[in-house]
Amino acid sequence: MNIYRVFNASTKTKTYQSRASLMPNILLVFLVLSSFMALPVVASEKSKQLTNTHETSSKDLQAHWDYLGVEGPQHWGMLSKKYMTCETGNRQSPINITMTHHGDHQQKLIFHYQTSLLHEMNNGHTIQVSHVSGCRVDLNDHKYKLRQFHFHSPSEHHIEDKAFPMEMHLVHQDDSGHALVIAVMMETDAPQLVLSKLWKWLPEQTKKEVSIPLELSLTDILPTNTDHYAYLGSLTTPPCTEGVQWIVLKEPMHITQQDVDQFVHIIGHNARPIQPLRNRHVDED
Repeated sequence: MNIYRVFNASTKTKTYQSRASLMPNILLVFLVLSSFMALPVVASEKSKQLTNTHETSSKDLQAHWDYLGVEGPQHWGMLSKKYMTCETGNRQSPINITMTHHGDHQQKLIFHYQTSLLHEMNNGHTIQVSHVSGCRVDLNDHKYKLRQFHFHSPSEHHIEDKAFPMEMHLVHQDDSGHALVIAVMMETDAPQLVLSKLWKWLPEQTKKEVSIPLELSLTDILPTNTDHYAYLGSLTTPPCTEGVQWIVLKEPMHITQQDVDQFVHIIGHNARPIQPLRNRHVDED
């Protein structure tokens, strides 16, 4: 240990440890303090990484898509890795319903729709309507809650090679997250007064939501005949998730050509092309 002798005015000698001898202790204290200070930094970096991962995933999932051009249906699978099922899936929708199979057991479809206020949203791809009150359908006593409904023009599904001017999709989900979509064809053969009220509030501006100051019941516009076709398919928009139970009602609902023209003027044509049936069968009830 190095010793310095320092003389003050009284020539009394004081002995001090050298700075060199203090360095190991100082360094040890510094390292201990640094380790504690680093903990929140590491946690912060980890949180930031997770946030960035989520943001990247969310951004990737929301990659812009369209119905025309390089962002159209033929290219959806190449726009994002999250959309690959649109290209590689084996159970895609919509389909052309031709060869049907009569099931051994009749499917029981019961609507439990209540009168409610509605909210319309122009999401850039369709007019989407959310229902405030709790509405559901029971398919073979299994309950599915209504999440939203929206429209496509022309119809996405074809029946015996026939396309309709429009199609409505009522999107449901059970408590486990399984999707049930009821498709209703729309024929331009007569006015539908309740639907016309809904049409008066169609938002023309993208991402604009409109609260309709009217209470409407979907049972007033749906066909009374619930005979239908059923098959397993997918969402008809990216990410084209499969495992969706489709119910396509045989009887169409009514709409005017003016209503169709108004929708197309705002949204444009928004129907995905027909997808291969492959090894699936369509049940008829």
